[in-house]
Amino acid sequence: MFALVAAVHAAPAFDAVAELEAAKIEIAKLREEALSFKAVASEREALFSSSPIPEPMVTPSFKSVQPGVFDISGMAYLGGIVGGDGKFLAVHDAKPKEDSDLSSGDPKTRVSMFMLPKKEEKDATEGLEGGLMHLEFTDLAFPDPPGIITGHRSTDLESVARIPGTNLVLLCESGNSADDACNATRADPKHGLPDPTWRYDATASKTDPAFCETPPPRIYVSEVTAGEKPTVTIKQEIYWTEFYPGWVNVEATAVGKWPAPAPGAPDLYVFLWAERESTTIHYTDLVLDANNTVSIGRPGGFDSKSFALPPPMNQTLNRPIVSLDVDDSGGIYAAAAYDTDGDFGPYNSAVYKIGELAGGSVDIYPEPKMFAEVNGFKVEAVARADKVPVNMYEDGEASAVSGPMTFLGTDDENYGGTLRPINLTLADLEHDEL
Repeated sequence: MFALVAAVHAAPAFDAVAELEAAKIEIAKLREEALSFKAVASEREALFSSSPIPEPMVTPSFKSVQPGVFDISGMAYLGGIVGGDGKFLAVHDAKPKEDSDLSSGDPKTRVSMFMLPKKEEKDATEGLEGGLMHLEFTDLAFPDPPGIITGHRSTDLESVARIPGTNLVLLCESGNSADDACNATRADPKHGLPDPTWRYDATASKTDPAFCETPPPRIYVSEVTAGEKPTVTIKQEIYWTEFYPGWVNVEATAVGKWPAPAPGAPDLYVFLWAERESTTIHYTDLVLDANNTVSIGRPGGFDSKSFALPPPMNQTLNRPIVSLDVDDSGGIYAAAAYDTDGDFGPYNSAVYKIGELAGGSVDIYPEPKMFAEVNGFKVEAVARADKVPVNMYEDGEASAVSGPMTFLGTDDENYGGTLRPINLTLADLEHDEL
């Protein structure tokens, strides 16, 4: 009995010792883990203290939504010229004084070429990576008028008129803001040029007595190529005063083609133009000789016809004619705009058909017949385009072409510019709200 009791009481003492030893081993493991963690923490602290988190390589900044896209003051479709399908020649209304004020010293671009988006580019990039493309002609040298320094730069190009069936275009200055200093002394009655003994400077400071903001306006007859290496070459200059001495601010020009009077006879053309704040279309003869020399005008000067804007257009569009174009069928199209001369808008515009070349005469409708409102934009260019490659306006093959289409270009000042196709509809203008 004594032996059994002793065995029972000895067993608990034996288990306690074993548990104590196991606990000591566990504590030793925990101590090692703590020391290891502390070492790792010390290493990380040393790493971050000596190597702070680097700053971003590029500081975030705003970028232009339309980098390099200029305000479009005028444009003409180049279809039919080699490489010209889907391309437009456009002008921009910079002035020599604006160039001299630029800190970069580089003059503003006056002429550029636009190319419509292509279906192939959209398919290849899963988006319009290419989009609307444009090419600047930065090396164009415009001749200085006699007696006036312009830095070989044009002054306020506001319209482009292509001579139908040719690769010749007319780049037209408006004459806007023509000041007395440039035009006061007219020693040359043919061109209306200033006294050649006095040299004016369109690039000088406005406080300089020799400063003139706008020399007598000219039309630059230019040859265009539109292939792999597009070019624009100025061939000739014509002064507005040679056929239209009463110019004020001509923002719209176009050239139409008459049917040849007989087989083999030279083509006949008509030159149309309009002042920005008028509803009167002026027109006269344009002659292109065998050497591609252009002359504008005829004995008796020019003719004029007017149309009326119905309400509310006559109240909401303060610039009734800012652009003109004549399409292949002889239709005459115009654009109008609302502008308070501010650079932030809001703007409003309209594009409409105002007449046609028919029976050897210029027929201007009493009121526009076709119409499209362009709210929020300041349209300054309208161009009719026939045979636009279908892969440039819908998901068709490049070999197919469109029928006549209407395109517009905008000059939205601080909001840039753009080029877009639009639809014209036969509308009751008196009931359209602008």
